[in-house]
Amino acid sequence: MTPFFYSCSDNEQEEACTDPKVSAINPNGDSELALLMRQMYLDADTIKQHILKNEGNITDEFIAKLEQVHSAIPTDLSVKTPEFEAFNKLLITTAIAAQEDGNDKISGFNALVARCIDCHQSFCPGPIGRIKKLKIVIPI
Repeated sequence: MTPFFYSCSDNEQEEACTDPKVSAINPNGDSELALLMRQMYLDADTIKQHILKNEGNITDEFIAKLEQVHSAIPTDLSVKTPEFEAFNKLLITTAIAAQEDGNDKISGFNALVARCIDCHQSFCPGPIGRIKKLKIVIPI
């Protein structure tokens, strides 16, 4: 979440990660982590819309989902490395800091998106383009 948005195995093409609705990608079913990542993407997009309307911020429920990444079973078990866990802890810390700093919700949310991209660069680069679209761009 993310670890923000999807999980991939080494057998899948990077492009396969970008469209989670195509069933041919994983005919054997989706992992718990992949499903969690997809839901967190949808939740993050909803949070983005609330921030843009000045109607909300990162929620406790979203942070709880980030915490589930530690225990969610990935498509490829070799993903659960100390580096993966460190990325997830950093993501949780970033989300909590953004939630607590209600004055600059946009910067906090964008920092969260950046941490998601950082992790995906190491573990599943396919959805990075989609994750980048979550960033809130402030017109100059």
